[in-house]
Amino acid sequence: MLKVRKLFLFGSFFALIFIALPGISQASPKRLVDSSDYKDKDFQKGVITDYADMIEGDDIDWVWIKPEAKLAQYKLKVGKTENKSEIRSKSLVDQVKSTFKDSFADMDAKSDKGLTADVCIYEAQNMSMGKAWIPFVGVHQMQAGIGIEMVLHDENDKPVAKFRHFARKGMQLEAAVQEAAGDLMKYIAKH
Repeated sequence: MLKVRKLFLFGSFFALIFIALPGISQASPKRLVDSSDYKDKDFQKGVITDYADMIEGDDIDWVWIKPEAKLAQYKLKVGKTENKSEIRSKSLVDQVKSTFKDSFADMDAKSDKGLTADVCIYEAQNMSMGKAWIPFVGVHQMQAGIGIEMVLHDENDKPVAKFRHFARKGMQLEAAVQEAAGDLMKYIAKH
């Protein structure tokens, strides 16, 4: 009788795990407004006015795409470009605008419809050799970094997609800008 009870408990435990696992794996994605990033007192806002619907992206940090939108089909052009970072530099704004313009030109649009991208630099970090000592991540953390917010608008000025992404690469901010633009273009091409 004791063996039957142990077997029953053992079987019940595994049945519970098999029932619970699918529910766990289909949990809703993490939302930006619930993250520690957003709740941090140093959270920098850019061109995005409402962060409530943004979730973690596949290969980028935070994203929202209008449910029926297929971004890869649209032609993209750069609209406003702003700098709200602590590094105030016209050349940085020009670099971001130029990089995104070139990246958009390289995309193959499947329709004549277009979207306008408002781009904002919300954070910029020059390379910092002092961060090299940080265990395990120092080599990455010392690289230049750029935080970009981008809102894609349709011809009626309605948002179709919102992105917030931070990328690090190389010794110069230009390399980080290229990395951020590349990450965003890959994501747009897949969606």
